[in-house]
Amino acid sequence: VPKICNHCKNSPCTQLCPVGASFRTPDGVMLVDNKRCIGCGYCVQACPYGSRFIHPETHVASKCTFCYHRITKGLRTACVECCPTGARRFGDLLDPDDEVCHIIRTRPTHVLKPELLTGPHCHYLNMSHEVR
Repeated sequence: VPKICNHCKNSPCTQLCPVGASFRTPDGVMLVDNKRCIGCGYCVQACPYGSRFIHPETHVASKCTFCYHRITKGLRTACVECCPTGARRFGDLLDPDDEVCHIIRTRPTHVLKPELLTGPHCHYLNMSHEVR
């Protein structure tokens, strides 16, 4: 299972950031403000999915951004764009007509560590019980 950011609704990483560098955009994407981040690593430790890290060159927290620079221009994320089998999808969970919403409504999907109540926004099809 890839260690991508789950862009959680109740993200512990954002709650623990002492300088407010971890934040949610109005459209729900979790980002890190590189200019505010002091590299303390609290968010790295708080992420239950192991998706955050301290960048070796910038010395600030980093993670998957859902290619925010691309999706705000109407482009697909890089991982969706280059997936050779079409297994990765990206969509708007608030749009009931979106393909991803349709898949989540009509097929059994799972999220990682649901018992933590973080409200992850990454859903998986056919995930084995050993991974959850």
